[in-house]
Amino acid sequence: MHVQFGPVARPLVAALLATSAPRHPALQLAAAGADGSSSSVPQAVFAANAATKWVVTFAQTGAVVARRDLVAPYIVVGSIGAAFAAKAAKKVINQQRPDGAPFTDPGMPSSHALVATFAAVAWALTAPCAWTPWASALLAGAATVSVLRVVTGYHTWPQVLVGAGLGTAGATAWMALGGALLARGVLAPRAAYASVYAAYLGGSFLFVTKKMKEWSAKY
Repeated sequence: MHVQFGPVARPLVAALLATSAPRHPALQLAAAGADGSSSSVPQAVFAANAATKWVVTFAQTGAVVARRDLVAPYIVVGSIGAAFAAKAAKKVINQQRPDGAPFTDPGMPSSHALVATFAAVAWALTAPCAWTPWASALLAGAATVSVLRVVTGYHTWPQVLVGAGLGTAGATAWMALGGALLARGVLAPRAAYASVYAAYLGGSFLFVTKKMKEWSAKY
């Protein structure tokens, strides 16, 4: 599969070329076209794409450990829910990935775009004011994840755009729900911590046993 870089993607690809990493067999498959010909997408782009899921996962886990507050695990719980919701939506919509993609599961919406955007928007909403450099960096990171899914041929633009849109809507609703529950005193502070951390630990265990196994097999 031959990929043409547009004016938006070219700067991203150029930046990613500054690093290199060994190519995993799955990345070799992704880099080859449907006819077995070599793709024009650089190896480093596939390596960067494969690393994004781990970056998001470990960054959120690190935030929980470092902050030790209610916000971090609450966002992680929402992100885990978003990941499973994306998988369910894929089965219902059942839209194929683009020709030449190495995976056979449905591609609409993109789980990576959805979860990365969910996490970025949720954390951005905790910023003291809109469009701080920190919040902007998070949103740029989520956009990078989405672009990489298209550049590497794993998803189409509609699939990542729908994923990003659902992630944005889901994060906004999730954070509004949490704020409303605390503001109205639905949960006492101690009960809130117990509930959120219990959901965080249970959800993380389920995520690790289900999702990580799938990711390791694919990448």
